[in-house]
Amino acid sequence: MFRFPLLVDIRFYKSAALWLILLLLATSTFAQETGVILAGKVTDGKTGKPLPFANVFVNNSSIGTNADENGNYRLPGLSIGSIEIAVSFLGYETVRQTLRFEQPGLKTVMFKLVEGMELKGVTVYAKKNKKRERNLKIITRELLGNSRFTKQCNIVNPEALRISEDDNGHLSAQTTKPLIIENHALGYRIHQDLDDFDFYQGKVYYGGSTRFELLVPKDSLQKKLWRANQKIAYQGSLKHLLASMVADSLIEQGFKVYQVIPDSLRLFKSVRTTNGVNLLSNHLHNRIEAVRGARLIVPGELITERLVVSRTQLEVFNTKKRTGSPYDDMPFAYSQISFPQGYMVITPQGWVSMPMGMEIAGDLGNDRFSTLLPADWKRDD
Repeated sequence: MFRFPLLVDIRFYKSAALWLILLLLATSTFAQETGVILAGKVTDGKTGKPLPFANVFVNNSSIGTNADENGNYRLPGLSIGSIEIAVSFLGYETVRQTLRFEQPGLKTVMFKLVEGMELKGVTVYAKKNKKRERNLKIITRELLGNSRFTKQCNIVNPEALRISEDDNGHLSAQTTKPLIIENHALGYRIHQDLDDFDFYQGKVYYGGSTRFELLVPKDSLQKKLWRANQKIAYQGSLKHLLASMVADSLIEQGFKVYQVIPDSLRLFKSVRTTNGVNLLSNHLHNRIEAVRGARLIVPGELITERLVVSRTQLEVFNTKKRTGSPYDDMPFAYSQISFPQGYMVITPQGWVSMPMGMEIAGDLGNDRFSTLLPADWKRDD
């Protein structure tokens, strides 16, 4: 029998063992970074110099990372589909860009930021100015909302707000740097860039980028309390409603949804006159009809997408919350949802990935930062 020299055998086994270890490490790394890996660099748009430690995050979520000292970033574990990525750096305008991933793997995106412009036409009041303090109370009330958790929320840096009042009665505000809101009821620190805030005649509009950061609980009891409060905030929320539509469990989850019937399909009651001629009255019959979630949900192009489709307005009742509504026989929390484009794109978990101009009025439109959960928040099941 032919035998290899002992030295050759040892070298062969060492080489094979090293190769096997490297293979296992590579396989383990790949397994940990499944899905989409977003990577690239954040630089100054004029000079091209890197912006070290810039924030790169999925808007309205707790998913994010920081660039390194050379401006390079890596954000693994993203799902295929459409997401809005936001990039922020102190002294620069926040950039938001919608990206669509149709296949997993490494995607490279470079971000160029420009220095922030001075806010024009904005009156900056002294910190103790009474007028500013009065307006700040209004803005704080509208941002935090009126819920059971409001008193456990606070704005850490109100000096970041630049407030103005127009002659026509509009109260406006913008931020010079992210507004930091700490929600000690739900366990989040929220970084909010306000591109615009407008309050007029009791109605508020605001927009910008939102980054959620998890607070560190002092003990296991506080962690459990935060989780319990998050579940309370989820109940009856837009995310809860949309997830119930996908699961076709609206009634079971406490929602009744009605769809406005198009004018062309509405039935009119007929009235017989004394001369025997049938006439159509102006009284509309069946203005709205009850719909199931399955009727509103259509599969998207990708397995991570669902379309909520409705050419007409939806009227939503939360039967677990008794408040006034336009209908005497339905004294529940009432909302209206409209889709200017006829649809919007969501995930099966109820995360709105492409709102397509969706408009919400009523109870669901009253969500504020005291009850707001990040888009990537998950139920126990």
